Amino acid sequence: MKKFYKQAQGGTAPGGYTVRLDGQTLRTPLRHPVLVPSAALAAAMAAEWDAQDGEIVTASMPLTQLVCTMIDKADSHERADMNAEIVKYASSDLVCYLALNPAELVARQENLWHPLLGWLQDEYGVVLQPVKGIQYVEQPADSLKKIADIVANLDAARFTAAQVVTGVTGSAVIALCMAAGRIGAAQAYDAAAVDEIFQLEKWGEDAIARKRLERIEGELTAVEKFLFLMKGGEATASA
Repeated sequence: MKKFYKQAQGGTAPGGYTVRLDGQTLRTPLRHPVLVPSAALAAAMAAEWDAQDGEIVTASMPLTQLVCTMIDKADSHERADMNAEIVKYASSDLVCYLALNPAELVARQENLWHPLLGWLQDEYGVVLQPVKGIQYVEQPADSLKKIADIVANLDAARFTAAQVVTGVTGSAVIALCMAAGRIGAAQAYDAAAVDEIFQLEKWGEDAIARKRLERIEGELTAVEKFLFLMKGGEATASA
């Protein structure tokens, strides 16, 4: 889509803050007006729109994408199905399946994954059973029910973060830890990419694998910034 406006600005609106393109309030793909609780977030989104040149590249506007997803999806009739999808990931969660070998990789997985499982147990009483190997283990129904309740009670911003991170990492545990602020983007990336990083170290660089890891890291960084700005944090020049 060609750029159709000259100026993008963040500003106030009834109930919060918005982005205006040539004075017109930005709307989501479902035509809802964009309204956020943070001036910093509105300003950061406006900067994404202001940086567009010629053609609008939506992939270069991660904050706008996250906010529009939040507005269009988080409180929609689709929420129950999206909640269930996160719980489905938890039933066979990445962080519950340790490698059989080598010992160095297993140790890395344990160091990164066990604290996340421990936090989930301490914070919510959710017990998920880690195993070694790829043989499926059925997780306790009570634990999955508790995760379903956690997900259902997430506010719109944290639910949006959890949904995106679950899809990016393959782990509802990583997603819930990040949505709660237990971990940031860097730790989420390390936990999600531990196997791939180990393989690159062992066998050398692979352009396709590296590109995939960069995409994961970029999406997690965007989610972290989204959550930070939703709470009113100030964006930095390097963010």
